[in-house]
Amino acid sequence: MENTSGQGKKAIVPAEIDGWNWGAFLLNWIWGIGNNTFIALLMFVPFVNFIMPFVLGVKGSAWAWQNKEWESIEHFKAVQKKWAYWTAIVYLFFIAAFAGLFFIIMSSMKDSDAFKLAESQFESSRQASEIIGKPFSTGLPSGNIETSEPSGKATISFGVEGSKGKGTVYFDAVKELGQWKINSLVLEEESTGKRIDIDPHATTSAPVEGAVAVTPALAEKTATPVEVEKVVITTSEANVGAAKAKAGVRKPTGDVNEFWGNFTWDDLSADEKKLWAVLGWNGRIWGSESESPASEETSWAKLSEAERAALTSLGYDKKSWNKE
Repeated sequence: MENTSGQGKKAIVPAEIDGWNWGAFLLNWIWGIGNNTFIALLMFVPFVNFIMPFVLGVKGSAWAWQNKEWESIEHFKAVQKKWAYWTAIVYLFFIAAFAGLFFIIMSSMKDSDAFKLAESQFESSRQASEIIGKPFSTGLPSGNIETSEPSGKATISFGVEGSKGKGTVYFDAVKELGQWKINSLVLEEESTGKRIDIDPHATTSAPVEGAVAVTPALAEKTATPVEVEKVVITTSEANVGAAKAKAGVRKPTGDVNEFWGNFTWDDLSADEKKLWAVLGWNGRIWGSESESPASEETSWAKLSEAERAALTSLGYDKKSWNKE
């Protein structure tokens, strides 16, 4: 068969090349410029650009044969095969780049102070422990965080799975004067779809070592209806350096690192857990020898304002922190 390529409408299009063209369909106007098929520039016309890729996919090969001279049918096929190959490479690159960007954004959100605070308060909640169980794991969050120092707001959701069940946690938080505060924390059970407001102050309870429990029966035996005095016997300072309080923030005695190093996560009060959560700690990694938050390797000067404020509340200063 005579090679009539490049002769416009007079060119006879061989049947073996007159088929679907992936390069023309996916790269449309770019493919059009490379194949002298400038009708592909209609991709820039509103509304027409919705159907043009499909038109190019069907008619592209025929138009390319008519508009450009080719050495042979085999040459034409080889070039169009390269277009399809590079089209696949380009699209795979953009898909991978988008997925990578999405993962980076979600990971940075999980490392945010707002997320760490919500995760810590959820872990400290007795309600969450009864519904989800411990230990639990969290998935990548989704939502939005807006900050403009020293204020900000966050609306985020993340998956959670524990020994008793799994669900989705929703929370919104505000940042005021450099500190994040959770406004609402809601757990949606996966099995029932029921939503439970999580009270971050309703923490899991554990007997205080050496404490005398005050029960209703004991209260009834008191001679007068006055508040029953709670007797707490502190453990030796050599063991933990202070009583295992369940509220407030204790003032370290002696070396601040050794002081906090003597406690387990469950020994910490709810307020102390909130402060350590700002620094990236939670019950899963507290005491771990193989995992620690990024703040552990960060100098005082490079810490965020919120992280330095939390450390100050825990008894650290620039000298004791950089000493670690």
